[in-house]
This record gives sequence, C-alpha cells and structure tokens, in this order.
Amino acid sequence: MVSMSGLARTATENELLRRIAFPTYRAYARAMIFYPGPRVLATSMPKAGTHLLSSLLKNFPRMMFSGRHYAMRNFRIRSSGSSDGGAIEFDWDKIERRLGAVNKGQFLTAHFPPHPELMGILDKLDFKVVNIIRDPRDVVVSSAHYLAHLDRHFLHDRMTNEFSSASTRITAVITGLPPDESGRGLPSVSQRIARYRQWLVQEDTYNCRFERLVGARGGGSDKDQLNDIEAIGRHIGRPLIAEAAAALARKTWSAKSSTFRKGVIGDWRNHFTEEHKSIFKELAGQQLIELGYERDLKW
Repeated sequence: MVSMSGLARTATENELLRRIAFPTYRAYARAMIFYPGPRVLATSMPKAGTHLLSSLLKNFPRMMFSGRHYAMRNFRIRSSGSSDGGAIEFDWDKIERRLGAVNKGQFLTAHFPPHPELMGILDKLDFKVVNIIRDPRDVVVSSAHYLAHLDRHFLHDRMTNEFSSASTRITAVITGLPPDESGRGLPSVSQRIARYRQWLVQEDTYNCRFERLVGARGGGSDKDQLNDIEAIGRHIGRPLIAEAAAALARKTWSAKSSTFRKGVIGDWRNHFTEEHKSIFKELAGQQLIELGYERDLKW
C-alpha cells in the first residue's frame, strides 16, 4: 500500500502521477468499509496547514485518508448573467455525491468555507469537521512560494510572468489579483480571512491552530501539540490516553516525516519588508488582532 504522505508529496508535483495514483488510491479507499464512523472533513484556507493536519489524521487508529481533496472551485457553476460578471453558484448535488463517496472512518481534505448548504450536507452525512487556522502572514509567504513553483496551478503563469521577484509576489498575494483573460484571479488576504474565519463560529467544528499543532520542532510547544491531538481525537471519535497521544505525535512528526519542510512559526519575519507590513496592516491588520495573532498594529 502506498502511504498517503508519500503519495501526496510525489503526485502533487506531477500531473501524470496524479491522474494515475489518486484514482487507484481512491478505489482502494472505497473498498475499505469496515471502519466505524464518523466521516471527517479536514479543511483550511489554502496553505494554512492542511498537509500538517492530514499527516496527523492518517495516524489515528481506524482512520484513513479517502484519497480526496477538493476546493470550492471544483464545483463552481456560473449563474445566468454575463460571462465575466455573473454571481457564482455551486453544484451542491455534485458536492454531496463526492462527500458521500467518503467511507466512514475516512477523511478528506478541502479548502471549503462553511456555506450553509455545505453545513447541511455535512450534517446529513454525519461528518465531523476539523478546521486548521494559521497566522495569515505565514499563509501569504507560503502561498507566494507555492504559486511560483507549482507549474500546474492556474495562477502559476501570472505569478512568474507578471512578478519578477519573491517580494513582488508576496505583495500580490496580500493585495490579491483581479481576474484577467486567462481566468480567475486571487482574492485579497482580507477577503480570504473573512471567508474562512467563519468556521470559528460553527457548532460541532473543532478549530485547531497550526502554531499549536506543529509542536516544538516547528517552534511551538509539545504540550500544546499533545493537548490538541487529544482534543481532535475526542472530536472524531478516536479518544486517546496521554501515552497514546504522545506515541502518535512521535509517529507523525518523526525525523522521517515529510511534514516539516518550511512548517515553522513566524517565517513571515524572514520575508516581509516594511512595505509588506504596511500593506498588510491596512488590508487585514484588524483581522489579525481578532484572530489573536497580534494585540495591536505595532508589529
């Protein structure tokens, strides 16, 4: 059996492997029907820690990856109106079919904000939700790097052709990109925060923070990490005693784990210029305070 982390790491960068490996793995996952519920949705803003969370979930007892990862753009349909300005709608029937294909005892990863229609589907299918949030400044830096280096991303060409340096790409990710003739744009960081922070007020959703879950190896606290592991376990019906949680942490974040590449707290300080700080504060400084990442704008 191919490990989920190895499969994801290899296939993410190779479109041919994605087309072969993921359908094969999904077929295998669909045949695994003996785990107890619930189903689990692991969601986040893009580059906020989905891989970190999935690396943990796959190591819980009687829990496995479904081989499915989605974003809302996978289900977009445009309502009647002009081809470039109509309101966006989503194919909720298709979303329900895709989520229904996840067996009990399995999780999928996604970048889903909590639309009311989605919440109804999750309740109907008996999903538990784990949402991970991360300092949006670190999200910006990670996103700028990701968009510039992942050839298959729809924004890759714009990131590399329109912006000649890492600094200007960071600015673009903060301010956002308007749609152009090549397709969709990128919302500003303020818009992205507003969209995903709605998970924080949803009932029956466990909200964890990247900064707690990453543990001491990523600049956090092992105590916080273990507390979150135990809380997630209770939430998804896989309670762990303290010793089992510690063993799971060692297994997930071992020296051989692929989780830690640049997964550290506060890396934005190595990349943000004073101009980046100023633009970010203007657009999303208050949101950063409301999320608990700063007390004021004096950073």
